[in-house]
Order: sequence, then C-alpha cells, then structure tokens
Amino acid sequence: MDPITLATATSALTVLGTECAKGAASELGKDLWSQAKALLGFNHEPEAKELPRAIATRLQSDDALLSKVMELLANTNAQDSSVQIAGSLVGNLHSQKTVVAQKIEGNITL
Repeated sequence: MDPITLATATSALTVLGTECAKGAASELGKDLWSQAKALLGFNHEPEAKELPRAIATRLQSDDALLSKVMELLANTNAQDSSVQIAGSLVGNLHSQKTVVAQKIEGNITL
C-alpha cells in the first residue's frame, strides 16, 4: 500500500464528503460523493469527524479499491469547486517508489 496515494485519496474524499455534508457541493459533487460512498461500501453518511478514519480504514487494505477511487477522482473534470478540489488533490499522482522511515539516525546519503 502506497501511503502517499492512501493519504491523497483520503484527503480528497474527505474534502468532497465534507462539502456535500455542508450543502456546498453542486449536483455533480453530490453524485461523485454518492459514487465514492458506493465504492467504499458506506451504507450511511459517516459523521464529519469520523470521515477521514472511515475512508482510510476502508482503503488501507484494498489496493484495487484504492485504484478505483483514484480513477474516479482523477477522471472528474468539472467546474464545481468541491469536485475541482478533490480532483486537484489527486491529479496525476503516480508513485514509482516510496520510502517511509519510522526513525532515521546517523548520516544519510542518497
């Protein structure tokens, strides 16, 4: 699981879901959020404070689902600001190699 992609998808969906919950999204934004919720298997609207955790937990162990969500967000071309924000967070994100360090000691040369 690429942590950068997971964080990006979680952020984008959280923004989209939050905008929809506030009533600030257009019909296109609401439709996109509805599609995302269906992909994620959400039967109800998660509370705003639980949204990031619910999304990340669902995507964390399913690379195929994460790919579908990224594709859904990246292929959305709209004028709606909430959809643009989500799409711009995703953009053309591709990570060939990711290194995540828990603890780094000493001199590092790359």
